Amino acid sequence: MLTDAIRSELYRFSRNNTVWIWGLLVVPVASAIAGVVQRQFILNTLEKARGELPPELMAPDTPLALLPALANQASGVAGINLLAFFLIAAAVISASDYRWESWRLLRPRNSRSNLILGKAATIAILAIIPIALHLILEIIGQIISASIENRAITVGGSMKLAGNTLLMIGVGWIRTVQVAFLALLASIITRSMFGGLIAAVAVSAGTFMVERMMMAMGWEPGSWRMLLLFPAGAHDLLQAALTGANVSGAQVFRALVGLILWLVGPLALSVWLFNRQDINKE
Repeated sequence: MLTDAIRSELYRFSRNNTVWIWGLLVVPVASAIAGVVQRQFILNTLEKARGELPPELMAPDTPLALLPALANQASGVAGINLLAFFLIAAAVISASDYRWESWRLLRPRNSRSNLILGKAATIAILAIIPIALHLILEIIGQIISASIENRAITVGGSMKLAGNTLLMIGVGWIRTVQVAFLALLASIITRSMFGGLIAAVAVSAGTFMVERMMMAMGWEPGSWRMLLLFPAGAHDLLQAALTGANVSGAQVFRALVGLILWLVGPLALSVWLFNRQDINKE
């Protein structure tokens, strides 16, 4: 059953401490540390300025509004660093049975479709961890900085902003899983962890660069062809719409269709190809 495949993949991944660290923890923790250093530098600079400039020229300390701060982080949660390192975890999950030649042992226990869908579901579940850690650690860092600076802390925002923030986190999660599913497909094609990782990076970077070239050649950013061919642009447009940019409903629909197609397409191809592979010796 599918649930058995998911439990098996989650258990196996939980035993791989190296991939846990590099694939899920490095970017959130490194980002939090960099944020602390940056805020400390800014605080020291402000303290120096307070001593050298007249008080009337200094802007008053503004309170920290938690919800707007979270929304600001959520809009860019699927950054290039998080995607690149999460691909390590995705490639390991996708190609581990090729590497250890264990497919021939697993195949009699479950259907091929369930085995691949189990890996895909595991990737989707694990993608929540670095995203959540990134947001939590960033907000904790801002709270600590505000406390040190004696700034007031408020919730701020509105119910609409709270809903948009949740949607931004969801769009970032879809983008993260979408890129990881490219690694799943490439791992099945190449039967290699390295091949899955490099191919996913190459496709993501390649589509990003081609998108910029097409824009320079006059393609409209919100057109069907742009949003269907380039998932990064679709993701960015959806996030822009949720942050309040002037984006039409038609463009939002096109972006959503494009991003979902790039999510479902690699997964469907992965299942189709794996069902046709000869894995009796692997």
